[in-house]
Amino acid sequence: MSRYLFEVVLNGVSLGDAWVDLPSTSEMRREALKATNDIAVDEMATSNLSETMVVTVRDDLGSVVYRATLTIEQ
Repeated sequence: MSRYLFEVVLNGVSLGDAWVDLPSTSEMRREALKATNDIAVDEMATSNLSETMVVTVRDDLGSVVYRATLTIEQ
């Protein structure tokens, strides 16, 4: 099991971070994409603005191992 730090940034503002233990890199990618989807529905669906959300995943050494970016343009 590997430990990953997920951080969510919406329009340059951090919404927070959390450590997650996951069994594989494919599960880590899946969780990052699920988070991107869930947060987009909750935070971006009602806005009429162009917005960008980034979910950055770091390993326990602090290295970025994955990044999912969603941009909505209006």
